[in-house]
Amino acid sequence: MCLWSSAARAAEVPTVVLTSAATGVSLVGRTGVLVDTQGDMDIASVRTTAVDALFAVPGKLIQQAGLDGHARWFKFQLRQTGEEGAWLIDSNQSAAREIQVFGPFDAQGRALAAPVDIGFLSASAMSSLGGNRAVYRFSLEQPGDYTVYLRVASYFPEYFAFTVWDAAVFGQAEQGWSLFHGICYGFLLAMVATNLVLLLVFRDAMYSHNFLASMFALLTLTAINGHLARYLLPGARSWVPYILSAAIPLWVTFAGLFSLRFLALEEHARRLDQWTRRVLVLGPVAAVLALMGWFPLSLLLTQAIGLFVPCLMWWGGFVVLRRGGPPARWYFAGLTLLDLSAVGTVLNIYGVLKLSFPYLLLQLGAVVETLVFAIAIGSRILRIHRLNGELGLRTQQLSAAAHTDALTGIYNRAGWTQHAPQLIAHAGSSALLLIDLDHFKPVNDQFGHAAGDAVLCSVAKRLGTEVRGRGIVARLGGDEFVVLLSGRLDRKQLVLQAQNLILLISQPVPYQGQLLNVGASVGIARYPKDGAALPELMNAADRAMYYVKERGRAGFAFMEDVKAAASMPAGLESATG
Repeated sequence: MCLWSSAARAAEVPTVVLTSAATGVSLVGRTGVLVDTQGDMDIASVRTTAVDALFAVPGKLIQQAGLDGHARWFKFQLRQTGEEGAWLIDSNQSAAREIQVFGPFDAQGRALAAPVDIGFLSASAMSSLGGNRAVYRFSLEQPGDYTVYLRVASYFPEYFAFTVWDAAVFGQAEQGWSLFHGICYGFLLAMVATNLVLLLVFRDAMYSHNFLASMFALLTLTAINGHLARYLLPGARSWVPYILSAAIPLWVTFAGLFSLRFLALEEHARRLDQWTRRVLVLGPVAAVLALMGWFPLSLLLTQAIGLFVPCLMWWGGFVVLRRGGPPARWYFAGLTLLDLSAVGTVLNIYGVLKLSFPYLLLQLGAVVETLVFAIAIGSRILRIHRLNGELGLRTQQLSAAAHTDALTGIYNRAGWTQHAPQLIAHAGSSALLLIDLDHFKPVNDQFGHAAGDAVLCSVAKRLGTEVRGRGIVARLGGDEFVVLLSGRLDRKQLVLQAQNLILLISQPVPYQGQLLNVGASVGIARYPKDGAALPELMNAADRAMYYVKERGRAGFAFMEDVKAAASMPAGLESATG
């Protein structure tokens, strides 16, 4: 059984001429739609004359009304004027459960391709041209009129705005969208990192709430845009509807908790604070229902808190603003923007608004809100500093600075002296590599100290990247660095490591159009074999390093090599060398 639920009457679907337009060819107002209320129709029945006559052609964006869960059939009439072409239909969907494609059918009704499912659960999901949304790619070998049918079923309220593209043009256009999404994600990631740092510094639950709100906002947007399924969960796309349905109410919940604490609403409007907390309880409930697969009920609760919580928070911000709370000005501005986007998205679901890109509105609102909230948080922090002083924070900063090399950002000698013994004691077995740069003085003499600083910073960065997670790096002074690797490493492994470090250091350093070159001499000492404490290890590695220097530089030596050479007769050692 089927029906078409649209303001438009049943009409013939207009034919769309395929072109290589830079923005694609919009199919809005040129798409036939048929609602299958029971979900039991197949392509054969849809293509019968009686059912085909029921397709309506809405003049605007096609919206799924509420949470009906019905399957929808879409029909496109396409005309190719050239001899051969490669095309694709962009569904503008990233989390639709099923998107089955039938066709294209030629004018004689012959199917030119087998049916395919490009919904997010299918093996072919988002594979065509590497898009982040579900797209269907097809080729036509000759001019003529063709028909394509799509059957779509989704867990969520959807907005259907199809576009047909030249395949090559689509790939170019997607690069611009990728840049836009990257910028948006960058802002949200910056907010996540900022709140994590603030949480570690101030130990205030408010920052944990904003951290979690930003995380769930990021999770929501990546799921809506298709990046979560494509890049993070390519082998577990079935999780996406559960994650998306749970992330949205948790985003609203933690954003609300952040707002309550940021505004100190309990002090200014106790009753409003209590009512808001009661409504926020629905967020975790909606998330649990989503994880259990009860999507309709979960989405109804999510939409309820999506409407009520922003309104309550807006009113709370207004109350605090009237009472002269300085940070409330920025907060109120940011919340207003987010509220408008959130409420607008919910209203769009039920057809009150007719927006072509509703989730884009939510994404922009979230990003702008993030920026303004960052300013609001900064304003609050400055106020706290003025009231309570900066002594504690300054002490931490001075302590960190005392153990950090100001030029390179890695440990200095003091930091090395403090952290290296801890690592040695914890690891039980370790290796120390003392590194002295070769030919560094000529760089300073010929190009100046700024060039030498550039070399030191580059070397420090390369060493840090190479050793990350396996040990620590420090600059002892001048052009001398030291690396401490934790864990049991045999001689063969250390040889490979030393060769790799020398190779990294010897890579040219670009500086003002010049390529600066240095080498490295490396002395290696192992704990506990070459020393039972850090000073003994340093002395052993230093002897090994100078052993390399005496024999022409640009190499490495173990302390055991030095001992072995020292035990040889002088003539034999010379011959061996």
